Amino acid sequence: MAQVQKKLVAIYVRKSGLKDADSMEIGRQLELLTDYAEKNNMEYEVFSEEGSSEDWNRPQFQRMLMELKRNIYDGVLCTDQDRLTRDRTDFGLFVRFMKNEGLQLFTLNKTYNFMNDGDIFTSGIQSEMYNHFMRMTKRKLKRGRIQAIKKGVFFGIAPYGYDKDEAKHLIPHPVEAQVVEDIYSMYVNDGLNQAEIVEQLAMRGKLTRAGKPFTVRATSLILSNVAYRGIVHYELEGEDVIHVEEAHPALIDADTYNKAQAIRVGKRVVPQQSQRGIYTLSRLLVCPKCGQTLSFCMKYNNRKGRAALDKDSRELYVLNCHASKGQKAKAEHKASGEARCKNNGIRSARVEQDIFNKLREYLTDLDAKIEAIVAGDNTSLNAVAVKQQELTLQYNKLEAQKKRVQDGFKAGIYEQDEATDEIKSIKEQQIAVQQELKNLEGADAKSEVDRHKKAKAKVEMLFSMDVEANPTKANKLLHKIVDKVYYWKEQSDVGGEKDFVTVIKYKGEL
Repeated sequence: MAQVQKKLVAIYVRKSGLKDADSMEIGRQLELLTDYAEKNNMEYEVFSEEGSSEDWNRPQFQRMLMELKRNIYDGVLCTDQDRLTRDRTDFGLFVRFMKNEGLQLFTLNKTYNFMNDGDIFTSGIQSEMYNHFMRMTKRKLKRGRIQAIKKGVFFGIAPYGYDKDEAKHLIPHPVEAQVVEDIYSMYVNDGLNQAEIVEQLAMRGKLTRAGKPFTVRATSLILSNVAYRGIVHYELEGEDVIHVEEAHPALIDADTYNKAQAIRVGKRVVPQQSQRGIYTLSRLLVCPKCGQTLSFCMKYNNRKGRAALDKDSRELYVLNCHASKGQKAKAEHKASGEARCKNNGIRSARVEQDIFNKLREYLTDLDAKIEAIVAGDNTSLNAVAVKQQELTLQYNKLEAQKKRVQDGFKAGIYEQDEATDEIKSIKEQQIAVQQELKNLEGADAKSEVDRHKKAKAKVEMLFSMDVEANPTKANKLLHKIVDKVYYWKEQSDVGGEKDFVTVIKYKGEL
């Protein structure tokens, strides 16, 4: 009688990062799976780790996927499919991978053959159930954490100056606490700035908990931490602020702490460049014709308001291209005798509304792209390959251009300063191209899905904000989503509002 050939499977075991009661230890998982393998005539290799089911890039999980591509395995064996992932999108990618490689998924309760539509349907329902369970578990853990914080429990590493007792409450550290008091005293009573405090601490031989000299950043964190007032303060996403007074012994009294904050505010000088960008669309609008980045200003929207200098009657406007230029650029433009760009200004609110409408459409597009990739559409990956070829060609052209400048300098066509400036400009362009190529490295279905999901999360965060109340924060987030917005308006609004056009170029867009 011919001997039945043993199956070779990859056993995957994972200890969950969620500390829930139903979490099975790795040792127990291995015991059950190796017993299953022996009873079912299987040889195996074990891939074991601790990590979150939401993290696709777990080291051992990724190593297993690479091994599975060697075409020597018959499938994957795990206690249940939630060990692999509880994220529905990631599980869809896993199913696609297994189907492409012709592999089966073996669990203690069922074997899944992904060439079978019924098994795909069943595993999909199971994945949705696990996803629901994970959300419930997270909510339960979050409720528990909130209750603990309200009782004065401090989560995370104790700040310098404190230890933690068995109940996770902060208690003063016998040595560090005195250093914290000295820092506040030097800052409030002696009038030293943070750089001078750092020098004093170095002279006294005081080191951080890591055994390194104090820095200005380290002292800044100490001078701004409300924990030294005996307060536990947390701002959890989607929850009311939790602020617990007298949660632990204070190292600094209220008067000293408040004086320190007043001094910090008085000394805080915002660089001129950082003071810009206070409007939602600052540094985003670009003229497609002349390349000018458009600026903003407040204008009176009626004569009565202007006559009375009533600031409440003013409204934010996007300036035209010429008005957006600096004084030096305006003078150079005037000297050149060139006609002004015909791109007209507009009420900022109109452009902002148009851009936000396009962002809502962008969200829908992102969902469609994610679903298409999971379903096996490789269009985006093909576009990445084309973009890589275009960028490589662009880099080579720049390299040839640089050589022509060098040859031109040798032939006396360029002066030394001209050649130096030209080559510097070319090198800067090459660096930008190299960065784009680097961003496209390792493009695969999973990385493309992750990229789209991250973009989607940023847009959703923007829509959850009160943009009018937080224009600077909204502008910062917009710059993470949008590379630039091309704006064009042929006619002025004299006699009534005229049409305009915007085209958004998103970050990472091919």
